[in-house]
Amino acid sequence: MAKPFPVYFMNSQVFFEKLKQNPRPVVVDLWAPWCGPCKMIKPILEKLAKEYEGRVDLWQINADDNQDLLRELKVYSIPTLIVYHDGKETLRQVGAKPASALQSMFETLAAGGVPTPAGISTADRFVRLTAGLALASFGWLNGTNWIFLILGGALMFSAVYDRCPIWRALTTQFKKLTSRA
Repeated sequence: MAKPFPVYFMNSQVFFEKLKQNPRPVVVDLWAPWCGPCKMIKPILEKLAKEYEGRVDLWQINADDNQDLLRELKVYSIPTLIVYHDGKETLRQVGAKPASALQSMFETLAAGGVPTPAGISTADRFVRLTAGLALASFGWLNGTNWIFLILGGALMFSAVYDRCPIWRALTTQFKKLTSRA
């Protein structure tokens, strides 16, 4: 009979101390027993953790039992996977991901690399741009309705923000400022 996978209960001080002492990359799975998507990815993560044992660690943290830690980590939705490499957060993924994406993440970590977010699919970009353009056009054609213009512009920006160098620079600076506080 396979031994059950460890589920961690810890406060933020213990979490960060344990993270500093861990020599391997860590995938932190923040989940809850009532969460359907959490139940979907749990067996996949546990299989990958066994496959990459000694190279990548999986910490499963029950969100219901560790709410202070979730606040400290600024986790607002589950499942959330946070990847730590050399004690620093390198990737955060919210929601259930396909097995292939999780496999790729573990493979990259085991090889000593730092995984990167997958980004928005081409189809999703197209839908967002088209819907944003339609919304903005509707606002423009109806007597310059600013609400529709702004919503359309925001929707179009959501299709390309991850490729915008100005956005990247601003968010990097914001992260640096907030991590010091």
